Amino acid sequence: MTRFKTRPVIGRRAAIAGAGSLLAFPAIRANAQTSGVALVIGNSKYQWEAQLPNVRRDAPDIAARFQALGLQTELIQDAGGDAMRQAIDKFKSTSRGANLAAFYYAGHGADWNKEPYLVPVDADLTAPSAVKTLIPASAVRLAMGEAANRLLVFDNCRNNPADGWRQLEAERSAGRSLAGDRAAAAGAAPNTLWLYSTAPGRVALDGPAGGNSPFAAALLRQLAGPSVDLLTLPANLRRELLIATQGRQVLWDINRYRQPFLLGGSGSRQSAAPSGNAARVSGGSHDPSRIIELNNAYAYAQQNQIPLPAGLIAYRPNANSPDGSKVGAFKFIGPNAQGHRVPQMIVVMSVDGQQIAQVIYASGEGGGYSFITGTLSGKRLELVRRDRGARFLFDWSDADSGTFAALPETNKPPYSASFSRLDG
Repeated sequence: MTRFKTRPVIGRRAAIAGAGSLLAFPAIRANAQTSGVALVIGNSKYQWEAQLPNVRRDAPDIAARFQALGLQTELIQDAGGDAMRQAIDKFKSTSRGANLAAFYYAGHGADWNKEPYLVPVDADLTAPSAVKTLIPASAVRLAMGEAANRLLVFDNCRNNPADGWRQLEAERSAGRSLAGDRAAAAGAAPNTLWLYSTAPGRVALDGPAGGNSPFAAALLRQLAGPSVDLLTLPANLRRELLIATQGRQVLWDINRYRQPFLLGGSGSRQSAAPSGNAARVSGGSHDPSRIIELNNAYAYAQQNQIPLPAGLIAYRPNANSPDGSKVGAFKFIGPNAQGHRVPQMIVVMSVDGQQIAQVIYASGEGGGYSFITGTLSGKRLELVRRDRGARFLFDWSDADSGTFAALPETNKPPYSASFSRLDG
């Protein structure tokens, strides 16, 4: 997990002996509502890759929170490949017949060929053959298969290794990663929740020195109550993470729960999202006036069967930014993958000082949604959808409307239409 934007990879050095250490929390009797087990793996002291100081706090803190919620929890830190495989094998045995099996991983991660991987501390990522030494996330899923309920949390980047030997390919294949997520959602067992700290092909942001990562901090706050409803957890967590990262990091989830499941079991159910502009974010100062609620966007999405993920917000830039009018939700009619003109929308969640925009692009008629980084130049926003092979241009004529153009890389003709504001 490269929880930073541009840190150089730590060079090769002598191998660290005894990389895998097994630390077990004292078992706490699970209450009747939960009766579950948990495995937490935190890898921070990598031998060949950049070290991740936040993980040394994230993994123990999450393990303690699982334990407090009534899960018999085991914590493993700085584990090599053999130690990780042994822990997962043991977890398979302990989760058999459990009412809930929960798994949390923090460390380096990678997405290759639609498959997410976890990186042991003794893995050397300097060559493509490194994939053979990694732990596929599917191994964890299979280990939890005989539990009645499952929670899988992957707090790692979803790009390729930090040395960059396949970074561009990772960015371009994000669309295939999205397809892989959708396939996993279709095939996932009922009563299963997958949480990814970031979107396919994207990095997970690092936290402050001496603190937790933004995702771990948000998850800890969500797990702090007497009970946690796995049905509504993704929407709550997505919102809180977007506020904490000012619209730069989006939680990705696969949720197969169709009714409430209370972890902790106090009998009270959480609401789907905080009311009003209540951020519920600690460890930083957030101006509620910069948070844009997306009520009209969600109404438009529901009306046109656009699968917009729950819990999104947009986050206005500073008051002196010239790009504030471009943040928010906008609707238009555009071509889908089959060339049909269907209702579509973008949510420009944030714009930074370098005129880089973080955008959710969503389409009706089965088009799905994706998380894209766009570039602003004056009144124009340019997006490149890797899964569609096209450039999308949005030109504002005023604060609330403008023209949209799709420029395919194939022999399909270009397309243009108008767009207008929904929220912001």
